[in-house]
Amino acid sequence: MTGKIILKTVGIWVLTFLILGFVPGAAYNACAAANTIMDVKSGQYIPVLMYNGMTEVASVGAYAQAKGAFAAINGTYFDAYSTEDQVIAKGGDVNILRTFGSLYGAPLNFPSGVLIDNGKLIHGAGYGSATGQWGGYLGGITKQGTFIVDQVSLKIEFVVDGCPSTVWRVNHPSYERDSVVLYDEAFGRDVQLRPGDKAVIVEGGIIKDIVSRGPVKVPSGGFIVVASASARVFYGNQSIDEIFSIGQPAYWTWDIYSQKGYDFKDVYLAVGSDAAKINGSGGANRTYIGETPDGKISIGVGNASECVNALFLDGGGSIAYYKDGKYLNGPGRNVSNAIGFIRTGQKETSVIPVQMAQANPFTVDISGTKTQFQAFLINNNNYVMLRDLAYYLNGSPAQFEVTYDAAKKAISIYSQKPYTAQCTEGNVKADKNKPYTETAVKIYIDGKEVNLKGYNIEGYNYFKLRDLAAALNFDVDYRDGQIYIEPENPYTAD
Repeated sequence: MTGKIILKTVGIWVLTFLILGFVPGAAYNACAAANTIMDVKSGQYIPVLMYNGMTEVASVGAYAQAKGAFAAINGTYFDAYSTEDQVIAKGGDVNILRTFGSLYGAPLNFPSGVLIDNGKLIHGAGYGSATGQWGGYLGGITKQGTFIVDQVSLKIEFVVDGCPSTVWRVNHPSYERDSVVLYDEAFGRDVQLRPGDKAVIVEGGIIKDIVSRGPVKVPSGGFIVVASASARVFYGNQSIDEIFSIGQPAYWTWDIYSQKGYDFKDVYLAVGSDAAKINGSGGANRTYIGETPDGKISIGVGNASECVNALFLDGGGSIAYYKDGKYLNGPGRNVSNAIGFIRTGQKETSVIPVQMAQANPFTVDISGTKTQFQAFLINNNNYVMLRDLAYYLNGSPAQFEVTYDAAKKAISIYSQKPYTAQCTEGNVKADKNKPYTETAVKIYIDGKEVNLKGYNIEGYNYFKLRDLAAALNFDVDYRDGQIYIEPENPYTAD
């Protein structure tokens, strides 16, 4: 081949690279992928967050095939590097690899930021934040089909006997000697403990054990709180040994503080990142999910030019865009999490907004005894489970029995009669916001039908505390920041 032919051939290849966007050595292919725009409000598409625990990885295509998603993109950042030099070169926290590499294997694959799946926090960790008050961008799709994105902060608490303590992270091991981390089943594997760590194991809403050796299995439906050797943060500078004991009631709670007031608990999914486009400002040039001016959802790879608001996801070797059985970009490396969309086969219809009751557990003083109610706020009023109230008032002057007639769809309340416990009392947790509907049953008190407004939340009936007090003639008072139930006193309207 002559020099001119060689030069011409090289020139053609260079021109091809420039026109098609090939980058030698890049982890994604040359295809200039178009975006995919979907009207999630129509009911034809369901967004899904795809993952397999917090330490496993898979290709975006494999996630999509497993979930039946026709379109998918990679999700947020994760610990993808196996050596200290690689972590340092990418600006990561090498202390995590040094601490947990031998326990979990490298790369660790732990995600970064916040991940919310169907309204449940499955991962919460900042980019070097040591307190759980993560301050990155969070983008998600609500159950009404709307995309929301904002800069947020995350608050996580472990509540024992009604007293809250700060948790640093959820399902993300922490190397600091004074850290407190919570793990539930979303972590996807046993929890490893370091020398000096102690784990509080909670099952069925009760502390079942406190252990100092691992690995520790997360109980079904329960969780574990791991405190490092120097952690003295419980109830104000106390350690696990000083404050907790087996048999204490315990649960955990979390909240997202959004500057725009978005409810990130009412979402199909939400994913954290370090870059966003809000009201047309900001951006990046990588995988994204966003909202078009007409309120539809767009996913793709690029600068999200068609979007008013968008969240930019993991880039570089993680970039992957999969649609209808093939990659439009990628596949890239295996990733910790991905976002997919499932076709429902439904005709285009409006999505009916879901009414959500706000989780609001609170402590009540009943004749001098402190008791925690698993309550919900609906229309700014506290609603409690009828059977919980009957259980806590049993043996008092305001005790009452509750029965249910399934054939007649009727609840009967018998005043002054002992309550027969059903083993559900106090065990149904108000640990997150939940959908509610109006109670469709009739209510009878001592044989007389009464008009008592109630709501059904996950199969249980809730009523306004003051309505029950008025109907059963016991007093409820609020003073000095404390709710009091006084079964020995008649009801008085405040």
